[in-house]
Amino acid sequence: MAGRRIAKLHNRANGNNGASSNNGANGNNGANGNNGATGTTGLNGITRESGTHMKLAKGGTRAAGLGLAAASPMKRRAVATLSVGVVAAMALSACSSSKKNNPSAGGSSTGSSTTSASAAPSASGSGGSGNSNIPATTIKLVGADYGNGPTAANSGQKFWEGIVKDFNAQYPQIKVDVQIINWNDVDNQIAQMVQSGQMPDIAQGSADYAGVTDKVYPVADILDQKTQDNLLSSFADQGKVNGTEYGIPYTSSARALFYNKDLFQKAGISAAPTTWDEYKADAQKLKAAGVAEPSCIPLGAEEAQAETLLWELGNGGGFVDSSGKWALNSQANVDTFTFLQSLVKAGLTEPNPGTVDRTKGCWADFAAGKVGMTNGSPGFLPQVKGKANYGVAPIPGKTGPMSTTLGVCDWIWAFKTDDSKKAAVTAFLSFAMQDKYQEAFDNLYQLLPVTKGATNDLQSNQDFAPFLKALPTATFYPTSNPAWPAVNTQMKQIVGTALNGDPKKVLDQLQQTAQQG
Repeated sequence: MAGRRIAKLHNRANGNNGASSNNGANGNNGANGNNGATGTTGLNGITRESGTHMKLAKGGTRAAGLGLAAASPMKRRAVATLSVGVVAAMALSACSSSKKNNPSAGGSSTGSSTTSASAAPSASGSGGSGNSNIPATTIKLVGADYGNGPTAANSGQKFWEGIVKDFNAQYPQIKVDVQIINWNDVDNQIAQMVQSGQMPDIAQGSADYAGVTDKVYPVADILDQKTQDNLLSSFADQGKVNGTEYGIPYTSSARALFYNKDLFQKAGISAAPTTWDEYKADAQKLKAAGVAEPSCIPLGAEEAQAETLLWELGNGGGFVDSSGKWALNSQANVDTFTFLQSLVKAGLTEPNPGTVDRTKGCWADFAAGKVGMTNGSPGFLPQVKGKANYGVAPIPGKTGPMSTTLGVCDWIWAFKTDDSKKAAVTAFLSFAMQDKYQEAFDNLYQLLPVTKGATNDLQSNQDFAPFLKALPTATFYPTSNPAWPAVNTQMKQIVGTALNGDPKKVLDQLQQTAQQG
C-alpha cells in the first residue's frame, strides 16, 4: 500500500495491561456502549505491536525460516499484480521492530481455532439496525490472535466472537465463521490459503497483499462511506496501490518518550525535555545524580531502523525527501548522528548503542529503574507498569516536540471469493470498524486506533494521549520502494557504528545501497 505502512506492530511486550474494566473487551459478550465490550475478561497479558509484513511475491518463496525472498514492494507501491499461485515472502522488519517468534508469549502454539455464530431465524430492520435485504449467507473471517492464546480471557477468538454476537443481533441471517490463528503463524497461513485458492472472505493480519489486488475488493466497494470517512487518512493512504485503497487499516502503534519520574526528581528535573538541548542537559543532570544510563538509544539489530528514523525526523530529516527520493545521507541526518555521537561520548547513554536492542535492552533496563529516558510504544506499557514510576511525553525534536511519529499498522482485506457475499461482507466490516470496537481492542491489547472517533475518545487515556497526538500525521517507512528491504537489513547491521566513527561514511553506505536497489 502506499509508501507503506510499515510494517508491523512489532513484537509483543509482556506484562499486565491494567486497563479499567469499563474499557475492557471480553469473553463471549460483544462490546456494548462507546467504551467497548462488557464482561469480565481481564486485560492481563502479552501485547504486541504489529508483525512483520508478508508480501505475496510472484515466484517468490516463503521466507519463514528460509531467509527472505525478494518480494516486490507491497501495497501501494508500484508492484506488479501477482498471480494466484503466489507465495509469501516475509520482508522488511517493521517499524517498531520486527515481528518474531516470542516463546514467552501466550498462545505460542501454531494451531488455530474456529467458531461460528449461528444465524437467527429472521432478519429485521435496516441501516444501523440490520438489513433484511441482504440474503442469508456465511462468510469466513481469518484473523490474528493478539492475546495470550485460544483459552485466555483476552484471546482473539473471544474478542471477535463478541463482535459477531452483536452483529447477529442486527443481521441474524449472516453467519460468520471465525478462525483465529497464532500471531506468529497467521500471515504464513493466510498466504497458503491464497496460494491454494482457498482465501477467506475477510483476512486480518500484518501481511501486505498488494500483489493480489485482482483478488481483493477495493475498500470503496466493501466499506460504507461513513466508515471510510472515519479512518485516519494517514493510515488509509497507506492501504493504496496505484491510487486505489485495498487495505483497511485495523490497528496501529506509534512512539513516544518514556522517562523515569523518580530519577528525574532525584536529578532535580521537573518536566520531560522538549528539545535536543534539553534532552542532553537532562541526561547530564541524571548522570550527575548517579544514574548509570541517563538515556538509552537502541540501535541494535532488533529495530535500529525505527530508532534511526525517529531521531532523524526530529531534525527535519528522514529516509527519503519530500519527493520520495532516498536521502539517507542528507546533511540533516549526518547532523542527527553527530548529536547522538556527542551523547555517547559524554557517557549519557549505554556504552555502545549499536549493540543494544529495544525489548531486552533499553526497555528491560528502563523497567528495572536503570534508565532515565528511552523511546517506546504502547506495547511497552505492560512491561513497565507497576515496575517504574514513568511518564510519557512527545519525543523531543531539535527545536521542539516532534509533530509526527513513526506509524505502523495491521490490516484487513476482503477477498473476492463470491460476489453474492459482497453485501454481507460490507455489512460486517462496516459494523466491526465502529469506534467502540476499536476502543475495546486497543484497551485490551495496548495498541492504538485507526479511526478518528476512537482516536478522539481515547485522548483522555493518559497512557495513550502522547501517542495519539501525532498519530494523524504519522510518518511511515518507504516500503513502497523496491530498495527498502536491502536498506532496512543493512541499516540494522551498520547504522549503530555511526556513533563510533564517521556518521557520514556510514550513511553514505546506506545511500549507495538504496540507489543500487
